[in-house]
Amino acid sequence: MERPISVVRRALFACAVTALVAISGAQPALAGAPKVLEGIDVSHHNDPIDWAKVKAAGIRFVFAKATESSNFVDPSYAQNKQQVEALGLTFGAYHFAQPSAAAGDAAAEADHFVDAAALTGRDLVPVLDLEVSGGLGQRKLIAWAKAWLAEVHTRLGVKATVYTTPSFWSQHMGNTTWFARNGYRLWVAHWTDAGQPTVPANGWAGRRWTLWQYDNCGSVAGVTGCVDRDRYNGTGLAQLKIKNNR
Repeated sequence: MERPISVVRRALFACAVTALVAISGAQPALAGAPKVLEGIDVSHHNDPIDWAKVKAAGIRFVFAKATESSNFVDPSYAQNKQQVEALGLTFGAYHFAQPSAAAGDAAAEADHFVDAAALTGRDLVPVLDLEVSGGLGQRKLIAWAKAWLAEVHTRLGVKATVYTTPSFWSQHMGNTTWFARNGYRLWVAHWTDAGQPTVPANGWAGRRWTLWQYDNCGSVAGVTGCVDRDRYNGTGLAQLKIKNNR
């Protein structure tokens, strides 16, 4: 995912993955993963992108950064959305959360995202990119995330996907299983050469991962330099589209 405007390179955000199981009690995903579909996620930092080459490279879906906080819109979002959809690639949008203790902040960020993302039924369900705590403790951050997700559900009628790392979920979200148990899918960021990621919240309450960001510096034709590489845990994206989740 995209680093926040005001913080250092996202690589500093990822904690040492070798200590994850010991620290969080997170369970590795089960072996023998089913077939997967390849995707990428981008922001204006990846410009310029030749989307025709990206499609020809076998990429099946794209997530683009739409918003951050309650006032920032990614300057390349509208163009990325239009070009990706025109080529028939499956498109989704994410919001980079900047949690705050200010009253109504979660709902304000959610409304900002929904308004700017302009998602339709053919798009993938939206994503809450949860990488920073904004100084909130576990209890308040969990409440903030619940409020953001609830507002998106009210506005769009769907349950968003949660993007996070195993270490962040353990340290800042108390390794809670509430979101998994209440139907929110997981997009886990775990940059590893292993065949499967570490999945927090007790294997996401046994539901495993839906999306996996397995590389934060991948290479794809049509994109200059590093790009985030992702996998979808399955062979059909229809069940992840907004129109099928209302």
